[in-house]
Amino acid sequence: MRRVRLLGAVAASLACLAAVGTALAIGNGVPDGNGHPNVGLLAVGFEDDGVVTRFPVCSGSYAGPRVGRPAEEVFLTAGHCVAWVPQEGVSADQLWVTFDTTATFDGETGAVTGASTWHQASGIALDPAFGRNLGNFHDYGVVLLEDVPSGLAPVQLPTAGLLDQMAARGALKPGTVFDNVGYGFVPSFKQGPPRFEPPPGRMFSTSRFKGLTQAYLKLNMNSDSKEGNGGSCFGDSGSPKFVHGTNLAVATTFGGDPICRAESINSRLDTAEARAFYGQFLALP
Repeated sequence: MRRVRLLGAVAASLACLAAVGTALAIGNGVPDGNGHPNVGLLAVGFEDDGVVTRFPVCSGSYAGPRVGRPAEEVFLTAGHCVAWVPQEGVSADQLWVTFDTTATFDGETGAVTGASTWHQASGIALDPAFGRNLGNFHDYGVVLLEDVPSGLAPVQLPTAGLLDQMAARGALKPGTVFDNVGYGFVPSFKQGPPRFEPPPGRMFSTSRFKGLTQAYLKLNMNSDSKEGNGGSCFGDSGSPKFVHGTNLAVATTFGGDPICRAESINSRLDTAEARAFYGQFLALP
């Protein structure tokens, strides 16, 4: 019964965030395969009679060993992906991450399937200013892991003010492409009202630049367009936004429109605020 209550609380928490525009999957995408092995699925696990059943929470990316504590590994995600944990009495070691590209979840039970390798969390952290200002939600969070797959390379993080510098030299314009990678629901708009289905595994799509604010990178999704644009949806929160064709993650998925069709709003990783938080855990460029 406690598990049911906690899952309900997690769902309610994410639904409330969605109501104010926070996205929790990749629309109009294709299976990622081994394209981005450092992008993982965050899940919460509950044990019954020695068997742990895990349920998806968010996506995220491996960002490297923790500064000063190299035995801990840093999984970079969104603040709202971990903010509910202490509120609901869930311990950090009930959180797990898989980087298996075939990981998905059952549409009926919600349980994660297709994942054979899991990495247990040893701690979590989120920005103390999380949620105080919609102009900058400070949606920054990390999950600390006991280990990651051997040989896994971390995502590359941006230098300070990188997106502002790109904008100043004209490198950010409507045609500028970014890559989306995550494990969230796949939206479909082909027949009747929007439908949201579990993905076949880790998914990849591309989106084009829409706008830049002091805190956010906004991308056009147009997930049903013939141009091949895609985007993020429920379950992709915390997933990285890569400069197209690179390992450079410049933002993490924060929000979007309620049916995952028009635009995504993504927390910049190159701002002073983001760097102040993530710099406590990672050696930033």
